[in-house]
Amino acid sequence: MLTEQQKKYLYAIYLLGQNGERVRTTDIAEHLHVSKASAVKMCGKLLDEGLITKEPYRQIVLTSRGVAEANGLFTPCVILQDHFEKRVGLSAETAAKVSVLISSGIDEQTLDKIVSYILSQGANP
Repeated sequence: MLTEQQKKYLYAIYLLGQNGERVRTTDIAEHLHVSKASAVKMCGKLLDEGLITKEPYRQIVLTSRGVAEANGLFTPCVILQDHFEKRVGLSAETAAKVSVLISSGIDEQTLDKIVSYILSQGANP
């Protein structure tokens, strides 16, 4: 079971690496508004968990397990973000932040129930 922080970092790497973009520790730190030292430390943990690969002074790449975990966060985040923007009236930036906080901060079963409820109400991402 990943921690809330591990999920946030994994999701950030996933987003930053879309479209084949290069992902560096500095990029992650900037995206999450944390220090580079914090990003380096968490990337070490993700590396130990087998979720990312990284050669010294090279880009960070999600492993197949990392991609699977990140995909599990991506879809609920998109659904929540859409709901918060269109139904609640939050700005896109705030909706994105809140959706990541919720998706990474609660257990999968609860997240699935919330997403299912939103979808049952006719919200389309």
